[in-house]
Amino acid sequence: MTRLVTVYDDKEPLNNVISALTLDVDEAIYVYHHEVSRNRFKNIQSVLKRYRNIKTQFVQLKNDTEELQALINNKETIADVGGAKYLSLLLFELANRNGNMIVYFDDEENVIKEYEGHKVIKKTAFRLKIEDVLKLRGGEIKSSMHKPISDYRTKKTVVELVENNLNSYGVLIKYITKINSILSASKKKNTRTYILSNTNVRNLESDVCYTRIGDLFTIDGNTLTFKTAKLREMIGVSGAFLENYLYIKLTESKKFDDVRMSADIDFSDDKYMQPVRCEIDCLVIRNNRMLFVSCKSSKADTADLNEIYVHNSMFGNALSAPVLCVAEEMDRQYPSIYAKAEELGVYVIDLSYLENEGAVSAFESVIHRTYRYDVLPK
Repeated sequence: MTRLVTVYDDKEPLNNVISALTLDVDEAIYVYHHEVSRNRFKNIQSVLKRYRNIKTQFVQLKNDTEELQALINNKETIADVGGAKYLSLLLFELANRNGNMIVYFDDEENVIKEYEGHKVIKKTAFRLKIEDVLKLRGGEIKSSMHKPISDYRTKKTVVELVENNLNSYGVLIKYITKINSILSASKKKNTRTYILSNTNVRNLESDVCYTRIGDLFTIDGNTLTFKTAKLREMIGVSGAFLENYLYIKLTESKKFDDVRMSADIDFSDDKYMQPVRCEIDCLVIRNNRMLFVSCKSSKADTADLNEIYVHNSMFGNALSAPVLCVAEEMDRQYPSIYAKAEELGVYVIDLSYLENEGAVSAFESVIHRTYRYDVLPK
């Protein structure tokens, strides 16, 4: 039976599961000193058992040297010294003296290494899903506030609508808001058809955006008909277009391990009777590097930066990152906010990135750490 002894890490949740899952051990023993919420241990067990039948023990040490020595007495036991703590150092010293294999998770390279010679023994670390990363920090996705679109006709229209209007996306959003306002005061024939007044028909057709909406809807006389019922539904939430666009592009690229849109996250961690929730527009993960994404159709402000920064701090880890996706040129139009984003380490995917790189390449640059902030004017 392969057994792993590691120090419970209350700061970096990846260290609690990656080595055990990658090495596929039979048992994982977590040692610690101070009192720890049992919910933290349950979260670790939940993630491990989702993929492997790993027996777990959580041992609060009283006599460090004697108890650790007893745990690693069998030379088949692997010592994981990934956590930078006193107990990790002591475990290393005892395991080294005892001749046990000593490993650690290198979160810079996302690999498992043996201590001696820093040799990579597992070049492909176990890949967690979005739910796993959240669970390790006490979060759980309860629902999606806006369901991602799935039918081909709607997806095609959304992609074309966004890409044809990127350079004037704010104008498009105003037009969408106008459409929704007119429809709310018009007679509804069915889920995608409305009867408009002559005045409202002229109002829509005379707008500069009317020629740039593609096949979003058609107007025949006084009858307005959407291509699909889902498109009518989306008109009521203008921000849903950019969210769905990103979701479509990222999922269909198949370059990411998992993508979730408009996730409603409960982070009460079973401590409260009432839910404690927040919404994140988009979550993306690849090779354990998770991106917390806030989508804004127009100007983003300081509150938006702070919100996505906090979400990453609450639910993320050493590999995760906050991202702000905005359909405007942030560095030119709002340089002070852009500068603050750079100082906070919030990656900004704005209009120039979307136009020049494309959504998929832009997000890949954050994943691969090749992203570069624009140079602000002096």
